[in-house]
Amino acid sequence: MNGIPPAFRNGRFIVTLTAALCLILLAIVLKNVLHVPATQLSSDMILYIILYTGFIVSFQFTDNALPISSTQTKIWTAVSILMTLGIIAVYAI
Repeated sequence: MNGIPPAFRNGRFIVTLTAALCLILLAIVLKNVLHVPATQLSSDMILYIILYTGFIVSFQFTDNALPISSTQTKIWTAVSILMTLGIIAVYAI
């Protein structure tokens, strides 16, 4: 385990990376798969950027003194993925 950088070990980077990838995937799916009109997509993406940024920031500023467990990392990652799938499902309906 000594070859793994500390950022990967405590899960902070993984959750941030997952949220960023989910936001990019959300934009791609909404624009290219579901063909959401550009006017609606541009205004909605501003809201989603704020939502994901708040999600990332709130996770990053949790108590730094305590190590983050792998369970907490998995929960935050799952919430990010489920949030993305939920937004896609709303547009697909």
